[in-house]
Amino acid sequence: MKTYFNTTSEVKRQPPMVSGGRSGGRRRFRGFLVTALALLFLPPAVPHILGPGHPKPPTRPADALMVLSGGEGRIAEGYLAWSSGAATEFYILGAGRNVPLTRLVPPVSTLPPAVRSRLHAEGWSENTLENAFSARTAVEERNFSSVILVTSDYHVPRAWIAFRKILPPRVALYVRPVRSEGWGSAGAAWRTARRYFLEGWKYWGYRLLLRWEP
Repeated sequence: MKTYFNTTSEVKRQPPMVSGGRSGGRRRFRGFLVTALALLFLPPAVPHILGPGHPKPPTRPADALMVLSGGEGRIAEGYLAWSSGAATEFYILGAGRNVPLTRLVPPVSTLPPAVRSRLHAEGWSENTLENAFSARTAVEERNFSSVILVTSDYHVPRAWIAFRKILPPRVALYVRPVRSEGWGSAGAAWRTARRYFLEGWKYWGYRLLLRWEP
């Protein structure tokens, strides 16, 4: 009988061991979930955290100010900076084929011919990398030594690595970010967060792609 009761007592002590196993499984699942979320959201955040370290425009005029078209008030911001004396030449990259300059920058129709000749619109490039190659053509043809890059704040990290890799090392590169619509409303917050997230991953894609660019 002793053996019987001892065996029973052993059986009664088993449920806590099962409960502990379930608790451990939940902890492992939570750890896996935290790790997965970190791997999903941390890499795209890194470029934006480091982004504010890019050189700001100098006090003296640069040779050229180049705007990457794509909305967000980039062209208007770039034109305002150029007309305020930030650079000698003004370029709009990726403006679209056969798009007149007066449509892109309405005030240009009132400018004297000598000033208007310093505004340029390029229409063949369709993405950031092609923008950078288009910029290199202009830099080499005009022998520019300094360029101000104008694009949306969320786009700066990817645009910077593309232009810094494609432009000659001798060219000083500066950044003038254009603020996106921000976080003011629920809709704007979602769109802004999505843009930062996608641009962060595109940045790493460009880092890999540009490793093979001479």
